[in-house]
Amino acid sequence: MKRHRKEMDVNDIMYGFRKKGCIWMSDHAKDVTTGFSEEDQDALYELEDVSWWFRYRADVIFHMAEKYLSSNKITLDVGGGNGYTTLRMQEKGYCIALLEPSFQACKNAKQRGIHTVICGTLTYEDVKECSVMQFMLLDVLEHIEDDLAFLKLVKKQICKGGRILITVPAYRILWSSEDDAAGHYRRYTVKELKILAERADFRVCYVSYFFSFLFLPILFFRVGLEKIGLLKYSGERTKEEKREIGKKQFQERKGLIRIMLNMLEKRELHKIMKNQRIHFGSSIICVLENRKL
Repeated sequence: MKRHRKEMDVNDIMYGFRKKGCIWMSDHAKDVTTGFSEEDQDALYELEDVSWWFRYRADVIFHMAEKYLSSNKITLDVGGGNGYTTLRMQEKGYCIALLEPSFQACKNAKQRGIHTVICGTLTYEDVKECSVMQFMLLDVLEHIEDDLAFLKLVKKQICKGGRILITVPAYRILWSSEDDAAGHYRRYTVKELKILAERADFRVCYVSYFFSFLFLPILFFRVGLEKIGLLKYSGERTKEEKREIGKKQFQERKGLIRIMLNMLEKRELHKIMKNQRIHFGSSIICVLENRKL
């Protein structure tokens, strides 16, 4: 597969951007706030490279990209944070740029090795109409208060026949204080996501739950323990407690647990690669296509 090693010219797809060091900057970037502080971004940056959750999610995303996205067409990873998945896609030969409002996350992504890092947002003022063939919105829509208006904005900026790869958290029943702390407005069902896509005039190419093996652990250990008072709500935890809980949830497992996870991951990924639907899970993956007519 062809390797894309050069930084792309952002002016081909965006208005009014300039270089600040190695990062492309928008005039609007300074006005944007995110749910993650600089400290939060740095803590995630440290965790991502040793996290089985981020690794497996990136595996699922890459296999979907192989089926539905072209490596030679520009892909914009919107709200891609520290660039963990962006780098995985770049290493696989995709022509990809990271668009992220947090300057600290942009610095982390550049340090990680992302060629094209853009500090900004998806707005009418920033992104040219019909200029991008492919978007990735990975755990982004749940942070947007008006998700329908946001998808309609993406529709103006994506080329005819272009595609969007989306992931979102699933099921309101799995809502915990960690959703509140992350600034989520909602969790989705497959039916709700399909209706949203169709209202924005996109065609659904594929949609399925994934992380099926996390549904019950999240329900019992995250949601359940909070409700009976055995686990502090996120807002009540100290920085050290948050860091420790993050490690327990995401760090790579060893021994028997790792063997079991390998089996569960391979089984689920095999179904996804065969375009089979998974009927429940803690996340949803979806591919949308902009109608050509």
